[in-house]
Amino acid sequence: MISFFDRLQSLKQRHPRLWLLARHPGIFVERMFYRVALLPFWRRQKPGSTAENPHLVQRAEEYNAAAERYFADFPDRQFLLDKPFSDAEGFPDHLIRAGTLMAAGRIRPGDTVVEIGAGTCWLSHFLNRYGCRTVAVDVSRTALDLGRQLFEREPSTDWSLEPRFVEYDGCTLPLEDAVCDCVVVYDAFHHIPNQRVLLAEMRRILRPRGMVVMSEPGIGHADEPASIAERETGVLENELVVADMAALAAAVGFHDTTLVVATPYYQHEIPANKLGAFAGGSGFRHYWTHFSQHLMAHHYILIYKGANTPTTDRPGNAKLRATIGIDDPADSHGRWTAGNPGRATVSVENRGEAVWLHAEGRGWTRLGGHLYVVKNGARELVDNDWLRAGLERDLKPEDRVVVKIDTPAIDCPGTYEVEFDIVLENVTWFARRGSRTATLIITFE
Repeated sequence: MISFFDRLQSLKQRHPRLWLLARHPGIFVERMFYRVALLPFWRRQKPGSTAENPHLVQRAEEYNAAAERYFADFPDRQFLLDKPFSDAEGFPDHLIRAGTLMAAGRIRPGDTVVEIGAGTCWLSHFLNRYGCRTVAVDVSRTALDLGRQLFEREPSTDWSLEPRFVEYDGCTLPLEDAVCDCVVVYDAFHHIPNQRVLLAEMRRILRPRGMVVMSEPGIGHADEPASIAERETGVLENELVVADMAALAAAVGFHDTTLVVATPYYQHEIPANKLGAFAGGSGFRHYWTHFSQHLMAHHYILIYKGANTPTTDRPGNAKLRATIGIDDPADSHGRWTAGNPGRATVSVENRGEAVWLHAEGRGWTRLGGHLYVVKNGARELVDNDWLRAGLERDLKPEDRVVVKIDTPAIDCPGTYEVEFDIVLENVTWFARRGSRTATLIITFE
């Protein structure tokens, strides 16, 4: 039966919100609930450490000296050397944060990574073991000496990557221009008094497509007991206001600042037999309220030097999608001669979010094909890597290219299927990331 409201098309066209309210009143109830529940998060934070504060900038040397005293006078040096494992309470969070930074920063083996505020360099050592060239930077010589001890005592350290330990005067990073792929800041930026200066320096040392990735505390951190205790030693403890920091980053020439919506503090547990219901929205109100609170307490911040366009050498979580078509429909059920190579013309369109790199090396993206033989109505895989065809140029999102293919010869007569897909060499086939394939059916006689 067609409902009364469906018949009132004029109401739907002239007053769509009123029509939606009449059809689905629950939607508006939910919206009002969330607006009230999330009201505290809409209000702009008061200015914090990221707002330009001349008083703090003038005291930069004083804060640098306090950081050195903090490490020099720390009563348990073994605790510092054994981080993050010695921090029993915070250990799970450290691992989650480090993993999130590496994923968000699209860090790969072979990258050069500068860690600002490295402390005793445990994160730099993680990156060294991952295969990155690391430059650990800190204002504390004692902290860097401890970091070098950590590298020297661990047999897993890869010295062929030439890890560096660089003392920083708080003003100028003693590094060359465009020297690194990524700058990592782990729980350190809120200690910096002259943040505009440091942001400008980070931009200088980054390569054109480089980025800064940060893991930083948010609302309420400055008032926590641990922060108060550190502040009593002279170390700067302040709340980070991401909107102000983004403005500073833009002022020194960064292209964009974004946040990764994730939190290490909140894991939501549900009964195993309720997964489907939860995925359908049951209990989401409770989850979202608590998640939002924790989200404001910790931030993953990404600052891009150039345009925020991922490429296949650093795709991260970017969507990898392709539209593949066989240009001549008549070829889709062709008859070819066994023992001779065939020819096909395939159109490929980038429908994802990353630029496909066509050159050999990291990020090499090509058209590939799986070969199946068809027997008794079922297909059987013959060669998963039967075909490769290069692209003539890098392919930006929504760009299209036509690929002319000379296929390998097949000696055995029969019916075959070639399933075309895009392959990111040594990483993944696009179909595994949700992309659609295209099939060419061939009869070899």
